[in-house]
Amino acid sequence: MSSVPTRLTEPSGKEAELFRNLPSGKVQCTACARLCQIGEGQVGLCGVRGVVGGKLYLLVYGKIIAGHIDPIEKKPVVHYKPGSKIFSIATNGCNWLCSYCIAPESAVITDQGIKTMSQIYEETGQSNEVAFPTNDLRVLSKDGAFGKVLKVFRHEYSGKLLRIRPYYLPEVRCTPNHGLFVFDGQTKTLKKKRADELKQNDLLAIPRAKDAIVSTNIFASQIIEEEVKRVARPSKRKSVWKVSVVDGRVRFGMSRSEGIPASLDLNEEFAELLGTYCAEGSLTRAPNRPNSWTVAFSFGNHDSDFIARTEKLLNKIFGLTPRRVQQGSVIRLELTNGPLALFLRNLAGENKYVKKVPLTILHAQDKSLLESFLRACIRGDGFFTGSKGQRWFGTTSVSKELTLGVWYIMSRLGLLPRFYVSKNAPQYEIEGRIVGRNYDYMTRVMLVSEDVSSTVAATKFVVEEDFTLVPIRVIDSEDYSGYVYNLEVEGDHSYTASFLAVSNCQNSDISQRRKVEGVDMDPPAVVALAKSYGCEGLAYTYNQPTIFMEYARDIGNIARENGIFNIFVSNGFDTPETVDMMKSFLDCITVDFKGSGETGFVRRYIGIPSADPIYQTLLETKSKTNVHVEITDLIVPQVGDNIETAGKLSRWVYDNMGPDTPIHFLRFHPDYKMMDLPWTPVETLEKHYEIAKKAGLNYVYIGNVPGHPLESTYCPGCGRVLIGRNGYDITAYNLDKHNRCKVCGQKTPIIGPLSKASKDDRFVSVIN
Repeated sequence: MSSVPTRLTEPSGKEAELFRNLPSGKVQCTACARLCQIGEGQVGLCGVRGVVGGKLYLLVYGKIIAGHIDPIEKKPVVHYKPGSKIFSIATNGCNWLCSYCIAPESAVITDQGIKTMSQIYEETGQSNEVAFPTNDLRVLSKDGAFGKVLKVFRHEYSGKLLRIRPYYLPEVRCTPNHGLFVFDGQTKTLKKKRADELKQNDLLAIPRAKDAIVSTNIFASQIIEEEVKRVARPSKRKSVWKVSVVDGRVRFGMSRSEGIPASLDLNEEFAELLGTYCAEGSLTRAPNRPNSWTVAFSFGNHDSDFIARTEKLLNKIFGLTPRRVQQGSVIRLELTNGPLALFLRNLAGENKYVKKVPLTILHAQDKSLLESFLRACIRGDGFFTGSKGQRWFGTTSVSKELTLGVWYIMSRLGLLPRFYVSKNAPQYEIEGRIVGRNYDYMTRVMLVSEDVSSTVAATKFVVEEDFTLVPIRVIDSEDYSGYVYNLEVEGDHSYTASFLAVSNCQNSDISQRRKVEGVDMDPPAVVALAKSYGCEGLAYTYNQPTIFMEYARDIGNIARENGIFNIFVSNGFDTPETVDMMKSFLDCITVDFKGSGETGFVRRYIGIPSADPIYQTLLETKSKTNVHVEITDLIVPQVGDNIETAGKLSRWVYDNMGPDTPIHFLRFHPDYKMMDLPWTPVETLEKHYEIAKKAGLNYVYIGNVPGHPLESTYCPGCGRVLIGRNGYDITAYNLDKHNRCKVCGQKTPIIGPLSKASKDDRFVSVIN
């Protein structure tokens, strides 16, 4: 048994057939409606279909993870070969997606800066529910290391988001069952806790980074070449954008500017200048000259010492002398220097709206560099306020990314700041003019003195060796409809959201589907094992069969040759290609809805945009195959038991599949991540039965309620019991050899006679 490696390097299993090649070089899997676009060495969301050498492989081909002898009624199938003994098998893998997710604006600490969840997803350049980073992105995990992001998940969600607002930090918005790490006072360790189980006395964890991931040696020439690729405009002269190094300085081919040093060492003075740029700097670009840029630092008339200090730093670090320009009450230091502009643009952003803390500062190990940068930021865009008894300092900015970066630097210095957002109106009027306005973001720290490295007074946080702990101020919730996100992270399977340690998407079904394991069995061996137990049918179940479709097809064809029929227990989230492949071997399918396919329910609990592909699968199965179809609907109390929605599903089945299509309303029981919900009340199931009968369906059942009268099949003509059931046992059988009612002669859609195996022990565990 082995797990799927981070990247596939060797072929495994067998080449898949359900795919199409894309112009991008990726392979699009067509085994289910996820339609994952999979790059070289990557694995789709199901975890069992991956690309090696440009080819898609079914990694679990020939591996059975579970095999059991079951009654056919357990599938549930009640109109096909009643009483049969079935060999039920499965591989690993799952194409459903968990709903344990984070809101799009949540900030994540990465080795490439502070990024939002939505930004991490968008930077993959992909549009599927599972995306694969192409930039070797690493994120800070709860243990202080930076773990590689393996996958980014995005799906639509409709339901409650919890708003967890700790002291000091930005709020975290997440689904109720997402895991956050809290401090266990007895063991002095972090333990994962569901968001909806958090209490205000819980202490949440801010991890402390341990990895040295940046260097103090900065190669300006490489940075400028990277930035040229982003900003270059077309020019008649190709040399305009040519980056060259002459006498140790970086220049553009056609530029007259002095350029800047090709390499620089980060020291306290350089950190100070970067802090000054983040507070006071900006870049402008001449409209008609491709690489003509001006760097400007803006000060008030009263900032003479600050101006002189900035001039000195520019000369000492870059060998440049700026010109002073007076504009009313503002003094600007200007340099027309393309290489310097692109260098600063890459490190810290172009203007006040997109400023950011340079990576080399954000992750610097030397605290003196952090302090130098911070002092300059505060000198330029910060404040000191308060009285002798209570002094505060902080920063303000319209750039959220910059403010989050400053917050992170302060926290690394032990000065845990408070984070505030001023949600200004987008427009306001000044002297008759309508002016746009952005949100303002602020950090604020209470100090004993005005020294930014001073000890903080009157704090609510607790400093531990590996993390800082903060209490929760408020927990509330809001209704939400939109995308939510998650990451799968190598290592300890955690990351930070709004600086707090949270769990990634690894839960039981995610971890299981990422494994390639099981008993080695080729298709003939599977059929031989089924025959050895006297099984009349094979059921492909427990997980979604179409994700191992090629393996199921090969088993199914051999089974048919040996007189064994084939059943799919399916979530129906399929494609026309999978339906087409079913024609050669499949005899029966039971398609399982949950929550009657209501859009909000499937988005929240299954992670699919809608149930439309399931309806399409049913239509194609009916029109293009001879496969017998039954439908189940898991009724989940409180969240997936809407009668009107069940009525819509029932009417759709009547109109599109026909009145004789069996539908089963199944009772939910609390399990795993849904222990907070009760068993479905029997009365609720009975109401669903009534609404389906009212829609005109002739064969409606209640499942998972052993002994209930509505487990049995009744004649639509005379109302007598055709097949009596108690659980999976058949207690009465009143059909003749033509499957007509023995009382009134009503013809029924039931296929096959009662199996002789109906009296056998039909519960045997074969493969665990």
